[in-house]
Amino acid sequence: MSSFSTVIILLAITATSLFVVSLINQRQTRARLINQKLQKMKRRVSELEELSAILEPLVDDVQTPQTINEEAVDLIESMLRLAPGNAYYRMSLDTAQQRRADLATPGRKIETFRLMESDASIARSQYALSEAARIVRKRHAAGHLQEAEMENMIKDLSWANFMIKITSNVAQGHKAINRDDVLRAYSYYRKALEVATEGSYNNPKQNQIISEMGEILSGKRRALSTSLMPETMHNPTKDAPTMDELKPEDRID
Repeated sequence: MSSFSTVIILLAITATSLFVVSLINQRQTRARLINQKLQKMKRRVSELEELSAILEPLVDDVQTPQTINEEAVDLIESMLRLAPGNAYYRMSLDTAQQRRADLATPGRKIETFRLMESDASIARSQYALSEAARIVRKRHAAGHLQEAEMENMIKDLSWANFMIKITSNVAQGHKAINRDDVLRAYSYYRKALEVATEGSYNNPKQNQIISEMGEILSGKRRALSTSLMPETMHNPTKDAPTMDELKPEDRID
C-alpha cells in the first residue's frame, strides 16, 4: 500500500472519529438541555400544586383551583412527551388527575378561611391571588377558557383579596379588644371599614360588611356575621369591652 493510500485511510478514520465524537456531543448536549428543561418544569408543577391548594380556602368558587390544577396537568403531559418512560412523571400525572376528580366532586364544600395573622401572611396570600389571575388570563389567551369563565374567576380572586384584608383587620381588632385595648381595636376596626368602602365589587355582601362594621364601631355588635366571617376563633369574649366604651375624643368621624 502506498504512503498516499495510507494517508487517505488515516484521514478517513480521523474524519469518522470526529463525526462520531460530534454526534455523541450533540446527543449529550440535547439530553442535558432536555433534563434542565424537565427540572424547571418539575419545579413549576410543584409551584402550581401548592398554588391550587393555597387558593382553595381563599376563593368562593372551586373553578380557580381547578384551572390552576389543569395548568399542572398540561405541564406534566408535556414532561411525559419529553420523557415517556419516567415513572415519577407518570405518578405526578396520576396525582394531578386525582386532584382534578376531587375538585370536580358534585356538592364539594370548600371551607373558607381568609384570616391572616401577619402582614407577611397577607402578602403571601395576595401574591398567590395575583399569580392565579395571571395564569387564568394566560389560559384564556391560549383558548382554554371562555371570556365569561375568565371574568368570573378574576372577580372571585379580587373578592378574595378584599375579604383577606377585611377579615385580617377585624381579627386583629378582636384580639386587641380581648386584651382590653379598646383604642387599638378601634384602629383595626376603622381600617376594616375603610377597606370595605374601597372599590365596588357588585356583591351585596360588601354593603352588609359596611353596615355591620359601623355597628361594631358604635358598640351595637361585637363581630361580623358568620356568613361574612366564619373565622370566629378571635371573636370577643363575653367579658371583653365594647366599642362604646371608647372616649369620644379618641374617635375619628
